[in-house]
Amino acid sequence: MSEAAQTNLLQPGQSITPTTGSRAPLKVKIPKVLSVSNLHKSYHKGRLHVPVLKGVDVQIHEGEFTAIVGQSGSGKSTLLHLLGTLDAPDKGEIWFQDRRIDNLPARQQEHIRNRKFGMIFQFYHLLPELTTIENVLVPRMVQDNFLSYMRNKKKYLTRAKELLDTVGMAHRLNHRPSELSGGEMQRTAIARALISDPTVLLADEPTGNLDGESGGEVMSTLLNLQRTENLTIVMVTHDNAIAEKADRIIRLVDGKVTKLQS
Repeated sequence: MSEAAQTNLLQPGQSITPTTGSRAPLKVKIPKVLSVSNLHKSYHKGRLHVPVLKGVDVQIHEGEFTAIVGQSGSGKSTLLHLLGTLDAPDKGEIWFQDRRIDNLPARQQEHIRNRKFGMIFQFYHLLPELTTIENVLVPRMVQDNFLSYMRNKKKYLTRAKELLDTVGMAHRLNHRPSELSGGEMQRTAIARALISDPTVLLADEPTGNLDGESGGEVMSTLLNLQRTENLTIVMVTHDNAIAEKADRIIRLVDGKVTKLQS
């Protein structure tokens, strides 16, 4: 495991040295882009109270690829959903670029999700009636009113084609999800997540529904995008071999962050 992967949490301004794989070591002071403080989250099933997160403190730094790992039920997907404002904490704070976001009105959270966060899910969530390129364009359709979208459609189409070329899907622009493999659907979902030029990419088990070869291709795509697009990536995974490719690993055990053993 790399030195960076052995580091659990960084303090603001602390140096990080990613040395995973063949990537060159880099020593810089990196500002934080996302952080959570004393985060608690529970769910209720009838009369049953199920605590999931029990006081989590995490900082995510700009340009960093962070993997969140843990056994099923450890709270890793819950943490990712809270970071992306898909759910609200019971207690604690979530900050994005020095602005608290967990207590914002729903419309402001939607704006952040649509323009600042790109999201990838295990089961792709592509719309079956749309082609590959149409699926990529969906976030832009949601952002704009009809007239604005039509004025900018040519620019959006150009960007969508660039992204699909980047993720190796330029030859499948007009295919529907039913005509794509699992790996191809996930790469389409990655392009869709990037169409709004987000600051942070949140990925929930992006290789969990894929075979080893397809999962490796998706990870290579994400690592390449981190470099070329200067993306900050937060990825939930149950696969330690996949997690090892990240700059840093955060391990959750029973709803709390625990330090890794080297």
